[in-house]
Amino acid sequence: MVLGLVLIIVGVALVGVTLWFWRGARADDPVLGPLEVIGDRRFKTADAETRKEMLREARTTVEP
Repeated sequence: MVLGLVLIIVGVALVGVTLWFWRGARADDPVLGPLEVIGDRRFKTADAETRKEMLREARTTVEP
């Protein structure tokens, strides 16, 4: 009985910590947007002009 109550309390505490973490987490800096594109396979196989276009789109589509 006591073990069950302890596990329930631990579970509720974990939910509380998770919610606190999610609300406190910061969004990524918009400057980092092109890094996701650079790591993509399509970027690696694209020609120079396509790469420039992909990077331009990554920079302009991120919300401030």
